[in-house]
Amino acid sequence: MLGAALLALAATDVAAQVFVAATPRPDIAIGPLFVSATAPSDFAAPVNVSVAWNLVQHGGRPYNQTLALLWPAEIAAATAAGAVDPALVNYVESRGFTSTSSGRLILRARSQSQLGLPSPAEELLTSASYVSFVRRDAPPQAGTGALIWIPPTPHLGDQRWVLNLAFPVRGMITPKPATWLEDVFWGRRNALALSWGDVGSITFYPLYHEYRDRIVHLAREYSRLLVSFPDADHLRIEAIEPPAALRRGSRLRAGTETVSLPLNTVEAAPQTLKVQYAYYRGVFAWRPVLISLGLLLLGNLTGLLMVSGRVSSLLRARLRMANDANDTPAVLALTPERLAEIRPGQSTYDDVVRICGQPDEQRHRLADGTRRTLVYRATQRHPERGLRVGWLTTVRHWDIERYEVDVELDGARVHDVVIHVRRSRTRSPD
Repeated sequence: MLGAALLALAATDVAAQVFVAATPRPDIAIGPLFVSATAPSDFAAPVNVSVAWNLVQHGGRPYNQTLALLWPAEIAAATAAGAVDPALVNYVESRGFTSTSSGRLILRARSQSQLGLPSPAEELLTSASYVSFVRRDAPPQAGTGALIWIPPTPHLGDQRWVLNLAFPVRGMITPKPATWLEDVFWGRRNALALSWGDVGSITFYPLYHEYRDRIVHLAREYSRLLVSFPDADHLRIEAIEPPAALRRGSRLRAGTETVSLPLNTVEAAPQTLKVQYAYYRGVFAWRPVLISLGLLLLGNLTGLLMVSGRVSSLLRARLRMANDANDTPAVLALTPERLAEIRPGQSTYDDVVRICGQPDEQRHRLADGTRRTLVYRATQRHPERGLRVGWLTTVRHWDIERYEVDVELDGARVHDVVIHVRRSRTRSPD
């Protein structure tokens, strides 16, 4: 039950860490502390993390023992040559963990006169050992943790120096949950979280529980979390938590945007800086603009088609060419002259089809035996002209004549021919 509760409370997108001393109830504190992460434009790439710190002595002899750093994420690669300290791997595996990768990390130091400058820090002769591991009895979603052993150096505890440890980390960037429509409109949006003091990860909780009396707390000195975005010209930041975090351009690197949060060094509660962001390509974020323009263009085209159809019908009904010879088209198949060629009692079905063509409708009543009726229909439209302007003339109205011819056959011969004519006046020829 305890493991399930810890798993439910653990935030998989939050990178947290604490320093652990070699002896219980250490008389030291961490101060100052600067934890920074650089968000790459490729979300699949590791995040470069930098931890700058030093120790504050509360009394007694100077601290000259190994200092451990717990980090609940996988370190992607070593930054220094050499094999890991075998004692570190044995220490981790003897406590129910499985090692996934290990190596060494470059340890640097920067003097107080170089603080805030882009000049590189001094590389120390000693390096830190690390091991990434998973818990054997934990589910896969518990994730990966890392343990770093930092050897004692003369700079540790010397207030004139700040130690620096940089390493690439996997799993700090997660996709922001979104619907497929949001993904199409905005593209993939990411969330990067950086924190300090959160030891709720189920991955290394047994280590914390075993040595919880050795946690090194923050001293009351200026400390902060910092997230840098190197491609600020193609960056869109959607949300920052907490709202007290400060967003501004970097004062040291051109084209870089930073989001920082001062750490509360009085309370021992976990503190997290979370940024939801997205990188885009091109001069601007083209996807929402192009999709919006496409929808606007589609709507305008739809409206134009509807209006053009209405305008076309109106123009066809109200305007005609002045010399249009097709204003009074003849109904060639149903003229009296053609119908006169059909002789009742003599003409056959084939004669009717030859004169009038295939019928539009054919009726046959079973009670009438061999009698059947062939139905032909046609329409004549006559525009009543009005005002003439050049080669155009207006149409006042249309005279419509609808013809319906019934050819009755009795057996193979024509019995009778019936002609129906309906006349009407309308404002449109349709």
